Amino acid sequence: MLLPSTVKRSACQTTRQLFLSVCQLHARKMADFIDSEAEESEEEQELTEKDRKKLKKVKAIESDDEDDDDEDEERMREELKDLIDDNPIEEDDSDGSDDDGPNRKRKKSDDEDELEEGLDEDDYDLLEDNLGIKLDRKKHFKRLRRIDDEESDDEGEGGGDAREAIATELFEGGSDHDEEGDHTQRSEDVNMEEDDEDEGEYSDDPDDFIVDDDGNPIATKRKKRKPIFTDAALQEAQDIFGVDFDYEEIGKYDEYEDESDEEEDDEYIDEEGTEGEKRRKEKRSRTKKASRKSIFEIYEPEELRRGHFTDLDNQIRNTDIPERIQLRQVPLVKVAKDSPELEEEAKWIFANAFSKGTISQQEGEGRGASKKDPVTTIPKIKKCLEFIRCDLFEVPFIAFYRKEYTQPELNINDLWKIYKHDEKWCQLKSRKEGLARLFEKMQNYQADKLMENINQPLPEDVRVMHNEDITRVNNVSSMEELRDVYQHFILYYGNEIPAMQEATKKKEKARAKEERERKRQERLARRADPENADEEDMDADFVDVEEEPEEDQETENVKQASRNSTYSLCCRANLQGLAARFGLTPTEFAENLRDNYQRNEIEGDEDQEPTVAAEQFINGNFKSADEVLRAVTFMLAVQLSREPLVRSTIRQAYQERAKLTVRPTKKGMKEIDENHPCYSVKYLKDKPVTDLKADMFLQLCMAEQEKLLTLTLSEDIDGMTTISYLTEMKNLYTKDGFSKNVQEWNILRTDCVELAYKKFILPQMRTELKEKLLREAKDCVLKACCRKLYNWLKVAPYSVEFPDEDEDEWDTTNGIRILSIAYVTDMDQAAFASVIGPQGECVEFLKLPGLLKRKNSRRDEDRLDKEADIEALRRLMISRKPHLVVIGGESRDATMVQADLQEIVNGLTEDEQFPSIKVDIVDNELAKVYANSKRATSEFRDYPALLRQAISLGRRMQDPLIEFGQLCTPDEEILCLRFHSLQDNIDKEELLEYLYLEFVNRTNEVGVDLNRAMNELSVANLLQFVCGLGPRKAAAIMKTLKQTNHKMENRSQLVTVCHMAPIIFINCAGFLKIDTNSLGDSTEVYVEVLDGSRVHPETYEWARKMAVDALEYDDEELNPAGALEEILESPEKLKDLDLDAFAEELERQGFGNRSITLYDIRAELHHRYKDLRCPYQSPNPEELFDMLTKETPDSFYIGKLITAFVTGITHRKPQGDQLDNANPVKNDDTGLWQCPFCLKNDFSELSDVWNHFDAGGCPGSATGVRLRLDNGISGYIPIKNLSDNHVANPEDRVRRGQVIHCRVTKIEVDRFSIECTSKTSDLSDKNNILRPQKDPYYDSETELKDIQAEQDSKKLRAKQTFVTRVIVHPSFYNISFVEADKKMEAMDQGDAIFRPSSKGAEHLTCTWKVTDTICQHIDVRESGKENAFSLGKTLWIEHHEFEDLDEIIARHINPMASFARDLLNFRYYRDFDGGKREVAEKYLAEEREKNKNKIHYFVSASKEFAGKFMLSYQPRIHPRHEFITVMPEGFRYRKQVFDSLNNLFKWFKEHFRDPTPGTPSTPRGSNRTPFANQTPTLNVGGMEAIHRVAQNLPQHIVHSLSQVATHTPGYPHTPGAAAAFPGYGAFANTPYTPSGQTPYMTPYQTPRYQQAHPTASPQQHHRPSSRSRTDMPPPSSIPMGTPRGTPTSHHGTPTYRSTPTYGSGRPQSSAASVEPSDWKRAAEEWAKAKRNPNAGDSGSWGTPRSEGRSTPRDRGTPRDGRSNSRLGTPHGTPRSVASHTSTPRTINSPHSMVESASGGDATPLYDEN
Repeated sequence: MLLPSTVKRSACQTTRQLFLSVCQLHARKMADFIDSEAEESEEEQELTEKDRKKLKKVKAIESDDEDDDDEDEERMREELKDLIDDNPIEEDDSDGSDDDGPNRKRKKSDDEDELEEGLDEDDYDLLEDNLGIKLDRKKHFKRLRRIDDEESDDEGEGGGDAREAIATELFEGGSDHDEEGDHTQRSEDVNMEEDDEDEGEYSDDPDDFIVDDDGNPIATKRKKRKPIFTDAALQEAQDIFGVDFDYEEIGKYDEYEDESDEEEDDEYIDEEGTEGEKRRKEKRSRTKKASRKSIFEIYEPEELRRGHFTDLDNQIRNTDIPERIQLRQVPLVKVAKDSPELEEEAKWIFANAFSKGTISQQEGEGRGASKKDPVTTIPKIKKCLEFIRCDLFEVPFIAFYRKEYTQPELNINDLWKIYKHDEKWCQLKSRKEGLARLFEKMQNYQADKLMENINQPLPEDVRVMHNEDITRVNNVSSMEELRDVYQHFILYYGNEIPAMQEATKKKEKARAKEERERKRQERLARRADPENADEEDMDADFVDVEEEPEEDQETENVKQASRNSTYSLCCRANLQGLAARFGLTPTEFAENLRDNYQRNEIEGDEDQEPTVAAEQFINGNFKSADEVLRAVTFMLAVQLSREPLVRSTIRQAYQERAKLTVRPTKKGMKEIDENHPCYSVKYLKDKPVTDLKADMFLQLCMAEQEKLLTLTLSEDIDGMTTISYLTEMKNLYTKDGFSKNVQEWNILRTDCVELAYKKFILPQMRTELKEKLLREAKDCVLKACCRKLYNWLKVAPYSVEFPDEDEDEWDTTNGIRILSIAYVTDMDQAAFASVIGPQGECVEFLKLPGLLKRKNSRRDEDRLDKEADIEALRRLMISRKPHLVVIGGESRDATMVQADLQEIVNGLTEDEQFPSIKVDIVDNELAKVYANSKRATSEFRDYPALLRQAISLGRRMQDPLIEFGQLCTPDEEILCLRFHSLQDNIDKEELLEYLYLEFVNRTNEVGVDLNRAMNELSVANLLQFVCGLGPRKAAAIMKTLKQTNHKMENRSQLVTVCHMAPIIFINCAGFLKIDTNSLGDSTEVYVEVLDGSRVHPETYEWARKMAVDALEYDDEELNPAGALEEILESPEKLKDLDLDAFAEELERQGFGNRSITLYDIRAELHHRYKDLRCPYQSPNPEELFDMLTKETPDSFYIGKLITAFVTGITHRKPQGDQLDNANPVKNDDTGLWQCPFCLKNDFSELSDVWNHFDAGGCPGSATGVRLRLDNGISGYIPIKNLSDNHVANPEDRVRRGQVIHCRVTKIEVDRFSIECTSKTSDLSDKNNILRPQKDPYYDSETELKDIQAEQDSKKLRAKQTFVTRVIVHPSFYNISFVEADKKMEAMDQGDAIFRPSSKGAEHLTCTWKVTDTICQHIDVRESGKENAFSLGKTLWIEHHEFEDLDEIIARHINPMASFARDLLNFRYYRDFDGGKREVAEKYLAEEREKNKNKIHYFVSASKEFAGKFMLSYQPRIHPRHEFITVMPEGFRYRKQVFDSLNNLFKWFKEHFRDPTPGTPSTPRGSNRTPFANQTPTLNVGGMEAIHRVAQNLPQHIVHSLSQVATHTPGYPHTPGAAAAFPGYGAFANTPYTPSGQTPYMTPYQTPRYQQAHPTASPQQHHRPSSRSRTDMPPPSSIPMGTPRGTPTSHHGTPTYRSTPTYGSGRPQSSAASVEPSDWKRAAEEWAKAKRNPNAGDSGSWGTPRSEGRSTPRDRGTPRDGRSNSRLGTPHGTPRSVASHTSTPRTINSPHSMVESASGGDATPLYDEN
């Protein structure tokens, strides 16, 4: 054992020797145990081949050191002679124990007590200082307790426990055997204390004993040993012994300890043998003891992996290869520098990485040619590969120190791309070699098989393996092509693989047997000559047995073809002969397809028809010619699809021309709105995949996984000369000819091609294309993530200088102090301020509970808290004098805090003469992640999370690279940062690898100070990114430096102290800097100033040479070290050097081209380790906007649909001229005056309005609405963008606190404000002006079809859906419309049922049977409901009121059913197939032919209008059809109700020639109605003239004139007026053309709306309208018998009222019926109403007074901006009082169509439909 020569001979040295000796003893026993386990035994046969190989490897390692270990053990036993007692000490806890016997323990002696008392506290301190461990002083030297490692701070959390567990496992396991040739050696051991639970338990291992001085064993009981070593002791033992223990194997072999010991006893029996033989027999009789738990059973594998304690970690640590290269997924394969493989690989990498573009459009990449010149780039790629694969240099080293061989063609990102593609090349190369070996085996197997029967003809189904096949494997350039070749191999040779493997195995066994026999003969020959024979030759027979190969060898994992597949059946049916008649082999067709012309002509024999040729191959599997043809077509299609050249050609064409179609699912149609990333591409039709951009395809795939979209890649693609690639393929496999046989064979050929393409090739091509597109999209996301991280890491530490300040406190040479503030938006949670020292330590912190409160707050408490915090910050800044103040950008409140702090700084500048300190806002995303990380929790355990945020903010300003590096831990907390919205869809390991590469680039660019890393854990975390290192090697370096407590003084100590291997040293030396200025005179070692620069140690001599030459030293004055120090003080002298000549000289001497390196050395001597990062810059307004709002340009943009809170209304105060010209308006109804600006209308006098102006109380006219978004942005909607209609007062539309929808129209990032619009037209944006722009291939046509289909489906579902009701009535059923019709089929005429209505819970539907095939559905409205499921207390059918369902049946249904039966039993009733007009007209024509002198009429039930009966008659030439409505009161016909059928037809026979009511008298040719833009007025004098002449005119003429006088011809709606009402806007400007079927026009009152005209004259306010409600007939003129709610048609305007009341509100009597010809009475009633226009209390029909505003004639539409803005507002703003002007409305209008199929009077009596 080699001990350090510097150890002093003292008590401390003796203790250390004891400690090391114990370590060696345990390690020795461990090695012996493994050696014993390596022997062949019954138990060892259970181990795997891999385990046995590992055992042999360990045995080989240990066997080399046996002799040295024996000498070390002898010397060690002498040193331990006086320290180890043969009888271990045990404290007896039981009084009744037996002290007799050979196994009795002895008590502690007085001598031992004196020995323990001899160690005082100073001795313990000395021991701890030298051992580097902490001892338990309660127990004395002989019995060591478990110790803690104080040096484990650099390990990850839990690392110390894991290390201690490893030490436990290391020193617990193993035996005490030390193997010798013919005798057994026993070594002494130190007793270990046992756990309390294990005391008294003795080991049953016969090998666990201690020998005396003569080497004789003393069999004693002893306790189980307890480990006392921690990670520091373990590491020291490993460093001394140089042994890397395989803990996993030790744990695995523990259970075999007894058996291995037994074998040792057999081998090492003493010659006298009695005692040993007895002990061996006793051992065999024992059962196997329970195995102890290993470290891998105690700890989770993940915990061991996190702490890097696995076997793989130990191997990586000790291997002289850069750690990242060792961790590659595909191992790096070293090659010779002159290997032709490098040239081949360089060309392959250039073609695949730099020349071959992407399929989709990616940034910086395309499908064009590479921008790099292959002539210059390929040699540099080759040189780079030589550095990586031969010299084992990492990319940063090549980029920094081999620039001459990479620049300018290759930058560091290109080098990493080469590094990644080298991994792909190695994988491809390995698989190619494996497949080539398989091909060679198959070729040899076929050759052997053919040689067996050389004269036998070759079977048709056998394809001979040629050298061209192996060459094709070697020429493969991608994994896809390799897969094609492999599938081709499996198709033709899959069935022969088992036989080939069996034959190969036999040949290998025979060859191995011959080799063993040859070696055996050689050994026997040497053994025959004893002088030349060695020990191995003497055991030749034993060796032969040992080397007997095992029978169960691993067979190659090769996929085998199924013998029962369809293709195999075809092959066994010998259909290959028929396939040959198709004229082309698959290879020939592939060549035609590749060249796109018939390179190989079809030479098929078409003399026979295909069916005739197929009859020769009919067999048991294929029993007809058709089956044979189908089988051979399938067989040939499979062969075509497996041909590698066919697949390669189709793959290239498909990837270039494939098209993508996207359709949303039903779920996607609902969820993909315009805020979804796939909104603009949710409908795509035949979009070329080459037009996909960036990460679009990844978003589409995500939506497809969420079942929102379906993606379909096109089946067929465009051809080169035709529209179909498949057609071109077919043409290349057809023969020119017109004979029947040729055409039939061509059909079979095209079927083969189509089957091969669609069934076998296309699915795989789609899968490959999708994987490639997805890979490209993910690469885009990875690049975006790396780009964002690069932008974070490229920022240099914040630097500032105060040249005007003389005080040392403002000096920034040794670092800067930063005051950082962190807060959250919760006002109840206090903010924190922290002062960060130059070394990143938290010097002082401050709690600020009132920082976010307002200075002008109305609450005194808030103001006082704010002032207290401001004052506390001021005092803190005075005492600590920070160089910078930063605030975490949590929200917009940061700007307020920034203003407060800037005010403090300005005050300190004036009062305290402070320099101008910058106050900045920084992003707090990193700070929030760090505050919740395990490292922050461990470092600042007692600090709240918000204070840790503040600390991180300050540290980030000091060095962003170090602060971001703190998240690069085994917990992978760096992934908590948001780099990209799609980063969660990237594989975590892959994303982490790419992010770590950015850290590698930046860390090596900046360098790592080793001495600082020893003192600062955050800096030490960057050591893993240094070139050549990794987390394992970096941790080992830091542990070595800490354990030795050594300060790095030069880079050479990396080798002497850290034991760094050559390759690792070359890679990392230039990036590990040593601050030589800080060393000063503290060391006597020579300080190399270049160690503090980027100059690599390999070029130190060149740097010294440059310094000497620049200073022009003579040979006598030559002092390179002094020259360097001098040149560093005056580096400008280096400018005169001719570095190009120096480079040429170096190249001539064999150092290669190093010109760039020389220039880098000169730059480095100008400024050692100059920070190349970009200086810090304050965020610009756009960056600040994104930072504080947490938005991005992709998430917040112009046109985005958002929701916002209304915070207020903005006004513009009137100016002087506006006040002078103001014209207040008086409301005649209320008598109050209104302000023309703010529209306040509660002024009783005009003077009050002027006082309102003068006092400044008028806020002015409203200009817009103020908003606020959830992200803190303020918004504004101008009043013109509030609505499509004119809005005078925004409060009519919105209220404070309301949430409204709007679109962003303008973004002002500097003001954190936006401008919006809430117009309905802008929100719907049907023209896609504000919405995200849709893709050029967007399929709008399909979208419209889907939307229409969805709407139709909703309507259908609405009809079929109903709310289940809880109603107890024999006639009520919870059934649907369809079920109700089916149920009525079995019921009698007149029966009725009730069912739920599709209109909602407030309605029921009554279905009654009119005829056998016709049912009428009547809507029943409910009111007074207790709940949604019960029956209402009051039921309404139109305006009729009922109490319950029985009353409806009795009063409504039964009368109608009775009247319907009368019609059904009428003698002229005919069933015209549900009232079809054409059937009725045909029947009328037949009857008229029978009797032309009679006017025939018939009645039939109408199915189209259930509840109505069609009256058909033919008075002259053309037939007429009118409708009779069945009502509870009787029959309604021509607006009159008849109580009996006789009265109905009596009146019909008298008046059938009368004109149909409502027929207009306007000529047909008129296209415009007079007064087109206004409501026409009719002079009342027309009525008086009619009255005067009515006495002398016939009845029907008077009636016609009355109709002309009482309706407005022309439009069915007043143009534009209807648009003010929901549902009628579509008819606003539709011209009306009257016709002979024009329905009766029912004048209604114009919808009430108001117009505000402040300047209108008073005369306008009272101008009466000639078309008012005063023209209506008095209530007494309503005909008797007309039911309530039935519109009456007299000379005035009919009205619909539920319960008409006049005056007092009591219903008026309808006792007298007034005939239309009673003009006298009508005139009297009209005159009476005219004399009492205001008799509202007595039943007047006069129009109520308006508000005193005129109704303009030409501005009736709401869209002119002047209509009532309150109409239709969502808050129920009351409508204004009605206008005088009324507009007639026809029955044809949507408003008048009140009676439909469910009942009422909308009958097409006069074509009322």
